[in-house]
Amino acid sequence: MQLIPKVKNNMKNSLKSVADKILMRKLVLTEMVNDELKNLT
Repeated sequence: MQLIPKVKNNMKNSLKSVADKILMRKLVLTEMVNDELKNLT
């Protein structure tokens, strides 16, 4: 019975972390593209 609330809290945290990971990937991708464009010119 005690595990159920912990699982719900973990699910919320994992959802947040997934969103953070997606945002970080987007930031890294944009930085990589910008660096490549700077190197081309």
